[in-house]
Amino acid sequence: MSIDLLGRARRGGLCIVRKLYAATLVCLGALPLAALALPTTTPVPAPKPVAAPSVPATAYDVRVNNTAQLLAGLPPTPGDPVTDRLAATEAWKAHARIMQQDWAHVKERLVEMEKWRDHELQIRDASRRTLIYPFSGPDFLNAVTLFPTHRQYVFFSLERPGSMPDVTGMSEKQFARLLENTRYAMRDIFQRNYFITDYMTKQLGTDLFKGTAPVIATMMALTGKRIVRIEDIDLFPDLTKQYAAPETNRPGKRLAGTRIEFSDAKTGLTQQLTYYSLDATDKALAYYPAFLEIIGRNKPATGFLKSASYLLHDHQFKKTREMLLASTDMIVQDDTGIPYRYFAQPSWQVKLYGSYARPIHGLAYGNQPDLQAAYDARDKPSPVNFPFGYHWKSGKSGLMIATRQ
Repeated sequence: MSIDLLGRARRGGLCIVRKLYAATLVCLGALPLAALALPTTTPVPAPKPVAAPSVPATAYDVRVNNTAQLLAGLPPTPGDPVTDRLAATEAWKAHARIMQQDWAHVKERLVEMEKWRDHELQIRDASRRTLIYPFSGPDFLNAVTLFPTHRQYVFFSLERPGSMPDVTGMSEKQFARLLENTRYAMRDIFQRNYFITDYMTKQLGTDLFKGTAPVIATMMALTGKRIVRIEDIDLFPDLTKQYAAPETNRPGKRLAGTRIEFSDAKTGLTQQLTYYSLDATDKALAYYPAFLEIIGRNKPATGFLKSASYLLHDHQFKKTREMLLASTDMIVQDDTGIPYRYFAQPSWQVKLYGSYARPIHGLAYGNQPDLQAAYDARDKPSPVNFPFGYHWKSGKSGLMIATRQ
């Protein structure tokens, strides 16, 4: 996920960062700490990971999968009169042509990513692992490409989960608008290989296309996944009730979650993706003090960070940084993730790929001379032949794998 313009006002404090981090958040910087009325709740036990069983094709949610296939420009499974009708419209046929043309270009990128993954990122216990992906937005595409067999994925970022669009009673005109909304929402991940936070406010907030769920479902359809079920989840029901009460101190953005169980159409491998929407600044996390503790209990865990706007470079997201360093034994990231200095110690082994380029305009505070020196000291650079991060146009993408010793 990207916040390209965050650096313009980096020195303006938490209020400015919040404004750029998400324009919809209420700035709490003017409140005294005591006014936050931190919740006093009994620590919540971590939900036990559920081993996702293999399921027969009949267990798939047919309507949800057909809807995802329509959005992806793929022919839906025949037999559902609603989706059969929509797939026969001229609007969908035109949408399918555009999506498949765009997807062909994306596939070229993914093939290069898969080559790199198979050579450099072989994780023996992947099927037992959880991928923890902060500031993810709906970026299922990069996660599943680099970590295809992780048992579960845990994403968290600002964008609301939303829901799959209900196409049951849509007119052809409404359906055409939904397809247009879909292309708009997929534009940046297709072209740049990351999302832009400021744009997602509009992309994921139309009357027909809401939240990250339809984007993730579209990516699942494009990558050959079938959705078994989608369900809303509430990690802290007591706090949800408390913050819903009138005249109660509450976070500017209340926690919301969704869980998607999905299966690979070819292999039958069943996995789980849990997505949480919240403000992850340290100050806002005071409203959900057990959140990071619960996320960090998912072990063994791999951390993943890309196009993260250097949010972990200062103390406004210190708790998230500390959770990742304490709970994961492998972190794959570009230079926008955890600063290199945290890995330049005996407890971590780091391998660098591609090249280091100074941060793009507006994000100069993320410059890392020590990382530049580490790149310069390499005997033989290992290439990155795909766009990964903000330097997607220049061919100067860089990656690092940090492994705990």
